[in-house]
Amino acid sequence: MPVTSKKIISFIRARSGEFTKKELAEGLVSPAPVHRRKKKKKKAGPSGPARDLAVIDATIEGLTSAGLLRKKRNTYIKIHSFLAEGTIRVSTSGNGILRALDNDIIIRKDDTAGAHDGDLVAVKIIDYKVGSVIGAVEKILQRDRETYFAKVVHMTRDAVIYNLMDTPGGREVCSAKPAVFPEKGDMALIKLEDGKFRERQRCSVIDTFSPDDDSHDLKRIIIKHSLPSPHKEYPELADLAGARPDTGPRKDYTGLFTVTIDGESAKDFDDAITIERKGDGILLYVHIADVSSYVRKNSDLDREALVRGTSYYLGNSVIPMLPEALSNNLCSLREGVDRNTMTVEMDIDAKGAITGRRFSRGVIRVDRRLTYNLVDEILSRRGNDPLRDVLHGMFDLANTLHARRIAQGSLELNLTAQSLIYENNVVTDIQYNERLKSHRIVEEFMLCANVEVSRALRESGIPALYRNHEKVSSDKMLALKGFLKLLDIPFKTSGDPGANIQSVLRQVEGKDVEHVVNLVVLKSLMQACYSAYPEGHFGLGFIDYTHFTSPIRRYPDLVVHRCLKSLIDGRRPPYSTEDLVAIGDRSSEMERVAQDAERDFVKIKTCRLMRHRVGEVFTGIINGVSRYGFYVTLTELPVDGMVPLWVLTDDFYLVKEDDHTVVGKRYGKRFRMGDRIRVKLTSVDIERMIIDFDIA
Repeated sequence: MPVTSKKIISFIRARSGEFTKKELAEGLVSPAPVHRRKKKKKKAGPSGPARDLAVIDATIEGLTSAGLLRKKRNTYIKIHSFLAEGTIRVSTSGNGILRALDNDIIIRKDDTAGAHDGDLVAVKIIDYKVGSVIGAVEKILQRDRETYFAKVVHMTRDAVIYNLMDTPGGREVCSAKPAVFPEKGDMALIKLEDGKFRERQRCSVIDTFSPDDDSHDLKRIIIKHSLPSPHKEYPELADLAGARPDTGPRKDYTGLFTVTIDGESAKDFDDAITIERKGDGILLYVHIADVSSYVRKNSDLDREALVRGTSYYLGNSVIPMLPEALSNNLCSLREGVDRNTMTVEMDIDAKGAITGRRFSRGVIRVDRRLTYNLVDEILSRRGNDPLRDVLHGMFDLANTLHARRIAQGSLELNLTAQSLIYENNVVTDIQYNERLKSHRIVEEFMLCANVEVSRALRESGIPALYRNHEKVSSDKMLALKGFLKLLDIPFKTSGDPGANIQSVLRQVEGKDVEHVVNLVVLKSLMQACYSAYPEGHFGLGFIDYTHFTSPIRRYPDLVVHRCLKSLIDGRRPPYSTEDLVAIGDRSSEMERVAQDAERDFVKIKTCRLMRHRVGEVFTGIINGVSRYGFYVTLTELPVDGMVPLWVLTDDFYLVKEDDHTVVGKRYGKRFRMGDRIRVKLTSVDIERMIIDFDIA
């Protein structure tokens, strides 16, 4: 039998101590057979023992370069057990990957042992091929989740077969015959069980329902993204009134006129603002809920908050980072009650420059709980109104700060978010959010506080967590230039990249291509992240930036509060740089999970709204091109969908992804990114959460 890389690895894995290639050859290679006659025909390459030795050489060198072996003169030493544990990531093909070595371990579909994406697995290294380490799952150590949404795809006399939804690879599972047979196409909430049934993973059925039943949408998104379960009971919160681990002195701000500005349905208020005239300038107070006075570092509650990383907002439902006893009560800056804060006082001159800053623990009493809509309504009133005068002062200051920020290179993307509209807890519509004056007030004031806290921590040398945003890469700048050239929009790649991008955004303001240009610019930008090292924020144009203003719903803000307290008190910093690197990585990861979950929830609700409008014609803008077709955003509604290439039957169309264009080969008809077109809604797939259009 010829020697294979699999046999070599199996042999090495079973050995202990050092070994040589000669010892491998003696244990694996059979002696060459003795032939009485030589074959006349010349062979194309080595065979027999010569070939086996070549395989040994190649495999040993590969394992050494992969960091599994170390060469010591003429011998080799195992520096890895050839076993690894970690989280498996499964692709749509069903193959998996385990990031456990510098060279990732590849796991073929047949070797995953039923592991699903996100499961914690033990993997045995079994092969090495063309620079890739190959492994096989030996054991599933912990399921990422045991419950799944599934679709009924087939039924037999004694079993039902389901296809797992929202999982790469399209796995099938099987349950025994239920008391009442479901219909083909029905949905089910299932739980995986050990063993197999009808050659598939065994499962039990928790519930079965029609695909038209939207009451399970929230549960589906929670399960798909493995979002946190409800909070448990925490012993440290048993006596909330006495929970005061932070004993530092507090400054009394209860005599200031203080307001909160939030959404209509908000329940957790973590920021409040005050302004006072100070000569030709303004004294701005930003008061942030002092969550760290209730959540002790390294307590059970603190560890749970780190695991969650953030709060999750799914429509009109919230999965909070902190228990509601804190997020909606003791830490929430509610109207008319005293609350602990971390307060930033900023002296701001007439040009919007911050000339002085102070930080303190504080106590405030909010005078008015305002909403975004109410603030705009008050700003439009006439006549004498003390509250109106205060809000006008805030709006004027916000405009000054905004103008200064833009002049200093901050990007102003015009991409309006969307909101689901509810009636009696049922989604009835989806709309673009209206941009209000009140939004600018809150945003500009919070940005100021974040910048000043970041600068103070950096200058003091206290290890802290920062919100970084890298510059656009040169490759993406060139790609952006190529796209803008198609639209006859000049763009410079030399000089200040922020100023160059802002110039483009001003040129397209109010034009049909505004949305798509803003979208392409957004996709060109790097993703912001949390880091222990202050590297600035390119998008905002800030040298210093952190997240300090939302400790009720973001774990990094809670960390920054603790760091700031050590600066105020002159105490030893609460975290090492190594601690903060791990916290930053975890927080960035959970932020992305939250974004994906919130995006999927909007997708599924959008699909349910649009399924009743199949056949209707809409106006849209082409916002992306791929090899499968092109994507369209409707102008009347915040709805995205695809025009698949296969529906374009009047010609043979070629996709030119570099030119963001789809062109007919025979007649030259062209669909280009940024074009306004009329489309007909042809299909809505709630299971896959996708919408398809055709050319109207």
